[in-house]
Amino acid sequence: MKKLVLIMLMSVVVSCAKKNQGDTLVMFMEQEKGVEPYQTRMVVNKNFVRVDDGEGSKNFVLFDRNKKVVYSINPEEKSVMAVHEKKLKKGEKFEPPFKLTHSIKEMPEMKDAPTINGEHAKHYQLITNNEICHDVVSIKGLMPDVVKALVEFHTHMATDSIVTFNNIPADLHDACDMSTTAFKPARQFEFGFPIQEWGQREYMRSLVDYKFDYKTDEKLFEFPEGYKHYTVQDLREGKVSFAE
Repeated sequence: MKKLVLIMLMSVVVSCAKKNQGDTLVMFMEQEKGVEPYQTRMVVNKNFVRVDDGEGSKNFVLFDRNKKVVYSINPEEKSVMAVHEKKLKKGEKFEPPFKLTHSIKEMPEMKDAPTINGEHAKHYQLITNNEICHDVVSIKGLMPDVVKALVEFHTHMATDSIVTFNNIPADLHDACDMSTTAFKPARQFEFGFPIQEWGQREYMRSLVDYKFDYKTDEKLFEFPEGYKHYTVQDLREGKVSFAE
């Protein structure tokens, strides 16, 4: 099944391959255990990354790359929650409760995959403490501007773990989860853009389509008027009320 999906993906990639000059639209199909497959849209430019469910979506995540803030917009609560970049204080350390050893296994060459700018799609397994955490099928050099933006996004979100990590009971810490969310974020982008990836809890994501020089409505990067604004730290400290 994964091989069939990959062949379909490669036809999309071949037809779209060219240099990116402006905004980029990226479409994925995602799947999780117990959840029907769903579409995810990303719009990426030099200032923002927007993630939503597609055209007309009012529920979205917006990453301001300049301010280094991730915003979660919730139309049901009419709220905007901000997640700011966290930094360690001088002398402060942030370390896993046990040693994490990372390795990579490059899988056999996929001979039936076409090349993009001379690069074959390659399959890698991302391993932590001898456990396979993640599989990625990546193309080196594909959408480097998007790769850079998503590395920034995942790295930013990992800094929030500085605040929440110690709240997790020691016996619930998982080596793969810790690597992904805190100590080695964005490792899936080390080999280029992942056109397909899958991992724990039956998660899978596949690239469906992408377009360069996408004509973006600038309102996609704006907040709805009249929404309540607060930070994730405000929420953790019980300072936010949603009462009318």
